[in-house]
Amino acid sequence: MEFLEYIFVLPKHMEESMETFFSLNDFKNYYIDKPTKGQNVIKVYINKKNPETHVIDFLKDNLELLSKKDITEDDWLKPWRDSLKPFEFIKNIWIIPDPDKEHDLPDNVKIIKIIPGTAFGTGLHPTTKLAAKNLMKVVDNGSDVLDIGTGTGILSIISKIHGADKVLAIDYDILAVEKAKETFELNGLNISVKQSDLLSKIEKEKFDIIIANIVVPILIRLLNDEKLDEILNENGYLILSGINKEREKEIINRIFEKEYNIISREEDSGWISLLLQKRI
Repeated sequence: MEFLEYIFVLPKHMEESMETFFSLNDFKNYYIDKPTKGQNVIKVYINKKNPETHVIDFLKDNLELLSKKDITEDDWLKPWRDSLKPFEFIKNIWIIPDPDKEHDLPDNVKIIKIIPGTAFGTGLHPTTKLAAKNLMKVVDNGSDVLDIGTGTGILSIISKIHGADKVLAIDYDILAVEKAKETFELNGLNISVKQSDLLSKIEKEKFDIIIANIVVPILIRLLNDEKLDEILNENGYLILSGINKEREKEIINRIFEKEYNIISREEDSGWISLLLQKRI
């Protein structure tokens, strides 16, 4: 597959706003390069057959363009993968982006192995971390969990390694579904995964915990879906993440119309995750 690589100067004060823009536009083909010397840059990869021109137009309007060139998918993925290092995702959980290498990690930590790809979510974005923090408050032995918008599958894995019984991961993007399958196999975990537009392919299953780490318009679609209440057990938990602060009130107003109590709120870098409990 052929791409165009754009490299832009990325001032430190612009990093958060760029991450927000990419998240809201569900754009994943980029990474931020932070060399030990010199300026930070952001490298963006546009599919030549299906160019996302609005992304490049936005970047050109806001950042200084350093270079542009043709590149293959393998050529840009390899240096990106090589640049990723193990990191502590949340307390006592480490993510290993290169499982083939030996890594010196702290004792008594849980490890999640991943192989980055174009549908990759490193877990570095605040929305995933916030969802994980709320998840850790409620997941327990025997929990049945539904992970909506699973991406790489990190939240599903956290559920499983902390005692969940049945875990079902779903995503609308077939590339993300394949990536999640790969991640689950790499970690030796029995987690079901399927392609689904929100709850459209969920039939008679019931869950104790439902996680949705997706953008606000899709969260609202989910909250408006009558099937949500049907598949969440009484006293079950709903974790919403991907909420930018400007639209939190919109989400909360919708929650108040439903049969849920807000149990916990996590915030980081202008992003919010809410932990809700279904009222009896």
